Amino acid sequence: MAKANVDAGICGYKATVEATSLNGKEIQVEICSDCEMLTAMNEDLVQLQWKGRGHKVFRRMTESAVYESAARHIRHCACIVPAAVLKTIEVETGMALPKKATIEFEE
Repeated sequence: MAKANVDAGICGYKATVEATSLNGKEIQVEICSDCEMLTAMNEDLVQLQWKGRGHKVFRRMTESAVYESAARHIRHCACIVPAAVLKTIEVETGMALPKKATIEFEE
């Protein structure tokens, strides 16, 4: 299992994203947060095919199952949690190493 903790920013919500490999081609993702929009995505992330013909995860943003779910449930288009979901899937599937990713604004 790969796990990422996300501070979503000015909205004040935090999220924990957990990705668990189900087999060599499918993964389960769960978002834990006080934000109801984020947790509403969970119903769409129970079993995602990330590898092989017909996969729906690592595609163009408008075709990714993660961003399709975000578009249905999240009203704030700049929310960083969907990107964190994809990064967590990458780590769990071995496509990327775990590395801190940040957005910092200069004053």
